[in-house]
Amino acid sequence: MSFHLRVDIVLSTHAHFDHDAVERPKGLVVLERLVGQFKLGDVEITGLADKHKCIPTSPDKTDGSSTDFHEETCPPNNVIAFDNAIQIIETGGLRIAVWGDNRAEPDPSLDRYLKDVDVLILPIETILTGAEVDVIERKYDTKAVIPAHYFVDALTTEVSGLESADGWVNDQEKGRHADVRRLDRADLTLNAAELKGSRHRVYYFGNHFEKK
Repeated sequence: MSFHLRVDIVLSTHAHFDHDAVERPKGLVVLERLVGQFKLGDVEITGLADKHKCIPTSPDKTDGSSTDFHEETCPPNNVIAFDNAIQIIETGGLRIAVWGDNRAEPDPSLDRYLKDVDVLILPIETILTGAEVDVIERKYDTKAVIPAHYFVDALTTEVSGLESADGWVNDQEKGRHADVRRLDRADLTLNAAELKGSRHRVYYFGNHFEKK
């Protein structure tokens, strides 16, 4: 099976046995766990080498230890599958960071690249706790957050262990009075002018996903 949408560039942040299908999108260029810089036209992508989170978000979840995976998943001796490369995409006057499954506190040497990113795409609730997401958002002074890596009804299976991001989004809307935009479709166009001056905006796809 392949995705029916054609894309210019396919990016991946990390590779696991059950989700690493970079061959499925119909892409002209595949950048698998890019570390360094890549430029194409008006797009510049910077890959930052760091580590996958290996501490559980709650006690009933896997802790990323050899007991669970029969391999070492925490640094400094983690297997390569638990390396993670944060991707920063710069185009159209915006800097968009795709966090992947990265740990909540990247190496301090990466802060200068992540500071003042406009949009953060973050794994809500399953990889990062809501509190960790809030700290990351404040630390890097981002304009907007897009939740990712969460349970999507009619798409994700229960055995995935993923959880809904609804709770975090509701907390942002009611508790922190965030500017929450609940999207009614599976795609989003970001505009630098429209985001100018924004702080703590949330774009949430909810259960919308692209169907054939």
